[in-house]
Amino acid sequence: MPMLDAIKRHLWSIALFGIASNVLVLAPTIYLLQVYDRVLPSRSLETLSMLMMFMGIALSMMLAVDLVRHRLLSDLGRQLADRLDRLALAARIDTHARRLSRPELATAQDVAALRAFLSGSGVTAFLDMPWLVVYLGLMFLFHWSLGLIAIVSALLLVGLTLLNDRLTENSVRAYTTRQRETDQMAAQISRNAEIVTVLGMNAAMIDAWSARRCVDLDAQVKAGETSSLNRSIGKALRQVIQAVMMGAGAWLVINQFATGGVMLATTILLGKALAPVEQMLGSWKQFTEVRQAWTRLDALYRSSPERRAVELPRPTGRLTVEALAFSSYSATGPRGRMLLKGIQFVLNPGQLLVIVGASASGKSTLLRLLAGLWEPQAGTVRLDGADIAQWPREALGRFLGYVPQDVELFAGTVAANIARDPNPAAADTGAIVRAAQRAYVHETILGLPNGYETEIGESGETLSGGQRQAIALARALYGDPRLVLLDEPNANLDADGERLLNSALLQLKRDCVTVVVVTHRQSVLSIADRVMLMRNGQVDCFGTREQVEAWVKSRARPAAAPQSGEQRREAAAS
Repeated sequence: MPMLDAIKRHLWSIALFGIASNVLVLAPTIYLLQVYDRVLPSRSLETLSMLMMFMGIALSMMLAVDLVRHRLLSDLGRQLADRLDRLALAARIDTHARRLSRPELATAQDVAALRAFLSGSGVTAFLDMPWLVVYLGLMFLFHWSLGLIAIVSALLLVGLTLLNDRLTENSVRAYTTRQRETDQMAAQISRNAEIVTVLGMNAAMIDAWSARRCVDLDAQVKAGETSSLNRSIGKALRQVIQAVMMGAGAWLVINQFATGGVMLATTILLGKALAPVEQMLGSWKQFTEVRQAWTRLDALYRSSPERRAVELPRPTGRLTVEALAFSSYSATGPRGRMLLKGIQFVLNPGQLLVIVGASASGKSTLLRLLAGLWEPQAGTVRLDGADIAQWPREALGRFLGYVPQDVELFAGTVAANIARDPNPAAADTGAIVRAAQRAYVHETILGLPNGYETEIGESGETLSGGQRQAIALARALYGDPRLVLLDEPNANLDADGERLLNSALLQLKRDCVTVVVVTHRQSVLSIADRVMLMRNGQVDCFGTREQVEAWVKSRARPAAAPQSGEQRREAAAS
């Protein structure tokens, strides 16, 4: 659904209060007109008292209406920002998980810009713009010359606003795009802080970031200076226009075409009429940023949430892969070489598959496809006969355990990481302990300073590599997973760690959990039910460990040396 349709009801309410506000804005003009044209000539204190009373009521109502309108805009900004922030974070998680490049994706900065615009004076000025026509019509009722001056004045300010847009749009677009890239660069440097520090890259990376940041700031300052210059010109032009209007009104009064009240009323009314234009001119830079962000935010809002499918029964863990093919891709579609081609196999519940092969043979890519993280260009991954893409992500996560090659833990406690929830108080503490016991890391956790409540720091920095991998395995085993996918789970383990890992895998087999392990080490092969040897994105051999070992030995046996003609004749004679 378009974002404009979602906020249309709010906008109609705000517009209705805007009508009331703009009608009440006329009260000071009418009051001044009546005082000059009725009270002063008649010297009637009763009339003045009544006018002041009605003026007080009108101003009180205007204050209440403006407060309500501002509150509605603030509520709209907050509700919309909360919704968009969640969508933006979900889209960012999905983009990073799928390793896509999507520079057009809306960011938190876009949401903040929209919220600031809705909470500021720019949106009220935009909504009050149609009332310019009403004010100009009222001035024509006083005298055609006053209306003509007002029209020319409005055209001058509108023209200045459009000129400001033309002068600043490209520069604002350029620096906002570059600023997004600079922010991404800073985040990348922070993620790789360890290697940057160890290799002495600090100065080089900071200099590169600073250079980009200086270019961004220069472009931002240039756009701001252009907008500020136009705003100053607009303010001065408005003062000149009011002086011209006052002079024209005085000329009309001298020639008895109008009264003194009309002269002052039209001057004040012109100020009210041109105020929205001047406000828009003052906040045009912000308006330009929001206009550019609106396209990205609207596309984000239109992206339908994960559709609610019929809830599938708890899977047993039968995994079927049918003619799987996958190539590297971007947000726009497939590109690059084929990473996987013609992958197919079947695993029954409780079977352990070990995938081996040289680096870049497609092992980790296959594991991501089995997890439903990436979508294949051809073929299907089925869990209990259902295409894994049919499973809602949240529902699938309950039955899926996954340990990636690069283990990432979250800042918080050990319990929070195992429970897959920053607030483990709501989780089943018994399930947390059982997961740790199944991963054979329970004793290790008890040895930490605060046991399961130990804070592990950003990305688990207070833990060793082996401890991080063991806790990641416990997180994968939390709940009741029926399919467990492990990518190099023993990369940081010593001999005792590998022995405990094998014990955990054997227990999973006894619990009829289907397990797929990618590894370069040989220790897991001894307990494997099936072994897959991959080469260049294809299956070289698939079968039991003995079958694969026999196939590898047959491939490694040197071919017989070619015989000479004399040897062939001797062999034939014998």
